[in-house]
Amino acid sequence: MYPIRFICIGKPRQEGVKLLESHYRDLLRAFARLEVLELPEGKGAKPLLDEAQRLRPHLLAARCPVLLTAEGPPRSSETFAAWLGARMDRGESLAFAIGSSEGFAPELKGEIREHLSLSPMTFPHDLSRVLFLEQLYRAFAILKGKPYHK
Repeated sequence: MYPIRFICIGKPRQEGVKLLESHYRDLLRAFARLEVLELPEGKGAKPLLDEAQRLRPHLLAARCPVLLTAEGPPRSSETFAAWLGARMDRGESLAFAIGSSEGFAPELKGEIREHLSLSPMTFPHDLSRVLFLEQLYRAFAILKGKPYHK
């Protein structure tokens, strides 16, 4: 099983989102050892810096940390699958992070080389979690030649 860490600032608030997230986490068990970490939103005068401090060690523990940002390059499902497959072939550990509704501290964005956009559109934070998990599952289905992708 391929290890993947998914780090989220905050927890889902809506029951429907929780159910969908659970569904995709269950589907991913066939392909990956998915660890989901939920960190609280930042506090104080500089919440993004507070979040960055708590995110940093979890991201840097992976060989390939990735920030899910609006500024990151968008990838098709097939391109994302190829990207994922290449990292798996090299044995790279992966950590993906979704920030709070305010995004990530500019300092953290500068430190982490890999960024990925889920879409040029803006989605609610909770829905972004589900969209990412679905795309991660779709990428594995593509790599394994499963019919889900069609």
